[in-house]
Amino acid sequence: MANATCPPGNSLPVFNGLPIPANITTAFTPRNNDSEPAMIACCSPNPVNVAADCYVWCEVPPRLQNGSQVEIQGAFSNCLHLNSPENSTQIRIVGAHVAMAARAIPTTRELGLWALLSVGGWVLALGM
Repeated sequence: MANATCPPGNSLPVFNGLPIPANITTAFTPRNNDSEPAMIACCSPNPVNVAADCYVWCEVPPRLQNGSQVEIQGAFSNCLHLNSPENSTQIRIVGAHVAMAARAIPTTRELGLWALLSVGGWVLALGM
């Protein structure tokens, strides 16, 4: 990589340490060129972004989102390999993050609202 402050290109940081949204399924790899043809092809129709000046990432398109995190990571890695120049034998490390599922546990605010509505309903029912 061109930036000397970036870690070695054969390792990935913990996803939570990167400034990448956690509410979408993403793939990321050590690079800092957001116009790399293989990355553009695999991310399309989504844009390629740069995080922390050391990693390119994008929202994984639906065609590559089938399966677990490991399967998505493998599909994205395979896409990068297939879209790289034919003479490229370079293996690229790829990370993937699956969007966090919708929250099933209500927040304190939501519980408070339900409690207020329940008490209000009882007051109205008993007051009649």
